[in-house]
Amino acid sequence: MAEIENVLITGGTGTFGTSYIINAIENNWHKRIIVFSRDEFKQVKLARFLKSRYLDKIISAKDFSVELDNCEIRFFIGDVQNYSRLELAMKDVDLVLHAAALKHVPICEYNPEQAVYVNIVGALNVAKAAAVNGVKRVVALSTDKAADPINLYGATKLCLEKVFLGSRSYYHDTTSFHIVRYGNVIASRGSIIENLCDKNNTKFFLTDPIMTRFWITIEEAIELTRFAIKNGTSNEIFIPKMKSLEMKNVFRYIRPDVEVKIIGRRSGEKKHETMISNNDMFKTYDLGYCYGVSSEIYHSNIFDGKDPISLKEYTSFSVERLTKEEFLKKINGTMVKELNDTIL
Repeated sequence: MAEIENVLITGGTGTFGTSYIINAIENNWHKRIIVFSRDEFKQVKLARFLKSRYLDKIISAKDFSVELDNCEIRFFIGDVQNYSRLELAMKDVDLVLHAAALKHVPICEYNPEQAVYVNIVGALNVAKAAAVNGVKRVVALSTDKAADPINLYGATKLCLEKVFLGSRSYYHDTTSFHIVRYGNVIASRGSIIENLCDKNNTKFFLTDPIMTRFWITIEEAIELTRFAIKNGTSNEIFIPKMKSLEMKNVFRYIRPDVEVKIIGRRSGEKKHETMISNNDMFKTYDLGYCYGVSSEIYHSNIFDGKDPISLKEYTSFSVERLTKEEFLKKINGTMVKELNDTIL
């Protein structure tokens, strides 16, 4: 029996969406999954991949859906900037996972209007469409760059967090809103790790060798999202406990053979990432599995009986570093490498 029957994933053909769908099918999480995205070719690739991977489970396979013996996957072409399409797609949906976004820092800097429309206006549209349809729960994906942001991408993600956490003012009778905030997903599409793992690439630019970054596998990101789905009550930001690594060691551990040219930090690029702002430490709690940041306006029962954490800071510089063995295990153990070769 599926835990939550109907789920819609915005940006459903991306790294998170695709990986979540596979895990959902194999673990019987949902009865119906709606893939909402604006790239028809990626939807076609995903449909073909699912038909091939789950051939023995297929009941019906059409151009717009793949029906398995335990889950139906439906495909909706749509853009989060289009409110009416979102409202239509969310009919009878119980859970929305909001993963659609412009995520590349320089692209957002160069295309600020589009970054605002997709990441902020899109968030407003998702929140309203979910509430109008009586969706029980919305979990939105954020990033470490939303904490003390210095670039437009981080600023739009901070706005996304505020949009969803503030939506309770309007929609508290119908929908609960939750945020998961995490670092760089290992080997995700277009990432430096994906490029390093491609043996055909032998020359690379590196902005700053002692720059540190948080690293998380897609499996860990999905696990955090599942924690939010199961345990969130309303208006929380869930943040994983992560280790980090210097960029020089990212290169050295994966491809010690490559030629690297140091070019200096780009505009909008931090030397060290912040996962929780110092201004939020007083309302951050240790939930065991992860940290939780409480809204200052609305109380969440998940924090009852807990004291704020005593961390002075939570940055990629202040946390423990990944060992070479830990880092390579994460890379070799993630399903994203397989997906990059097939559908991403």
